[in-house]
Amino acid sequence: MSLNEAKTAELYRVMVRIRTFENAVRRLTKEGKIPARFGLYTGQEAVAAGVSAHLRKGDQIGSTHRALGHLIAKGCDLDKLMAELMGKETGFNHGKAGPYHTFDPSVGALGANGVVGGSVPMTAGYALADQLKAKRNVAVSYFGEGGSNQGGVQETLNLAACWQLPIVFVCENSSPEVQRMLGHEIDYPQLSIDKVSLRAKNYAMPGSTHTGWDAAEVYKAAGKAIRRARAGKGPTLLEFKVHQLEGNLEGRLEANEKERQWDPIDHLKQKIPRKLDEQIRAEEAAKVQKAIDFGLKSPEPTPDQAYTCVYKEAD
Repeated sequence: MSLNEAKTAELYRVMVRIRTFENAVRRLTKEGKIPARFGLYTGQEAVAAGVSAHLRKGDQIGSTHRALGHLIAKGCDLDKLMAELMGKETGFNHGKAGPYHTFDPSVGALGANGVVGGSVPMTAGYALADQLKAKRNVAVSYFGEGGSNQGGVQETLNLAACWQLPIVFVCENSSPEVQRMLGHEIDYPQLSIDKVSLRAKNYAMPGSTHTGWDAAEVYKAAGKAIRRARAGKGPTLLEFKVHQLEGNLEGRLEANEKERQWDPIDHLKQKIPRKLDEQIRAEEAAKVQKAIDFGLKSPEPTPDQAYTCVYKEAD
């Protein structure tokens, strides 16, 4: 499944949207307008964009503590997302969830998660529900290389294979092993194997490892796995090697010269005409500024709202 010009531009737009939003979040956090610090997704945008390009509105995702990229790629409203990060009443979860637990069921974004690997069993539950209801939905579970070592993740891989659940497991691997591959001197291994995807064969499911800063490669691998799951053929374990870009991108869309080769936006930018690039950046900057204005003007929750929206009435 190759990328045509329209799909390439669409992926690029989503990636720029994520980066622009996170640059704003980084600045607003420093200014004290966002009352929390949390993991950002900068440098991993190609994974969220490439995976979500194949997902429908009714498909579900379970996220991690680096949730903004996943949420934005799945179609979350930027205004409500920014308001939630600011702790405002107009946020998705009325300011109660914040960055680590925000969710938007209307687009199938069913939960960021501050627990390492915590969303994986939860996401399998979505896939099981879809299977039992004979829906042709697909669930995608995101986790990192650290989460891949959690017992709950391994148990979920096993159950998903036993039950042939319509789920795709997406491991975003930024481990020390990957950092050494990128030329960094880090010496505290946390994986006994070179590739997390090698574990897939133990559960009799397909598994493969890919370059996570190449949007075209992500798009192709994700498309194959999602089509397989939607056809009722069971789960797949995808691993994407990623390079997190933190703290050096304030107000910019590109990485510094040393890291440029691993920047997914810069990698795909080469295929985007200059005028279209400028147009996309301007349009996405305007959307993010609108979200900032919405969040800043939104009211704070009142104390009595601590007791509202806590439980949902049974259907």
